[in-house]
Order: sequence, then structure tokens, then C-alpha cells
Amino acid sequence: MKKITLFALSIVALASAASAQSIAVTDAQFTSNPDNYKGKSITVSVALRPKAMVPVATTVSVGAPATVSTGAGTAANVVASCKKAPAGFNSIDVDFASNPKFAACFIMRKADYDQIIGQESVKAAITFKGELSTFYTISLVKK
Repeated sequence: MKKITLFALSIVALASAASAQSIAVTDAQFTSNPDNYKGKSITVSVALRPKAMVPVATTVSVGAPATVSTGAGTAANVVASCKKAPAGFNSIDVDFASNPKFAACFIMRKADYDQIIGQESVKAAITFKGELSTFYTISLVKK
């Protein structure tokens, strides 16, 4: 009986380990149909653009309003759900070469974000999980 129980537990452990692996896809595969990867851990090679913090002026002087932009991406990457990242996380712009207008919210842990802040663009393979309607959480960045 002990051997059968041990065998069953080992099969469950193997199945759990296999499902925890990420799927490597191209950026074109992901951006063409992100719903196919909903809730799955996937790895994609992209360019990351850490956002620089821009202080907001409390007084306005005479003249035209200023326009501030960070990085070299497009305004299409701005997503409403990114405005309020969970505590301990920062939102980050992710540029997909095959579809530069793809708009989704990507967040990563503040500790990981602090390691790349100050760089204009970082080419990396990222592993993330989530869904388009909320946000994708980046769990691993390999430069």
C-alpha cells in the first residue's frame, strides 16, 4: 500500500512540475492572439523601457503646456489598468518588435525594476503570466 501511495504522489508531483514550466513563444504569436496564453506562464524576447519618474508641477507659469514622454515607444502602449500597480510592483513598458502598437499592462516587482531603471531600453527574454483585461506579471527577466 505504501508503494502505491508513493507512486501516486510522485505522479502528481511530476504533473505539477510539468505544468509550472513556461512556454516559449515569439512576440508575433503572443500579440496576434494573447487570449490563447491567458493564465499560462510564457517566455518572450522583447525590449523593456523603464519609465522615469517625472515630478508633477504644482504651479503653472505662463506659456504652452509641456508634453513629457519617456522612452521611444508609442502612446498606444498606455493602458488604464497600469495606473494603479499593486503595492511592491511597478508598471513597465514592453515593446514588441512585431507589433509596436500592442497595448497591455505589464508589471514587475519593485526590486527587479530598480535593477534596470535609468536605462533607455533593455533587450531581454521575459517570463510572465496574466491576462490582457487586467495585467501581466513579469516573474523573470534575462538580459
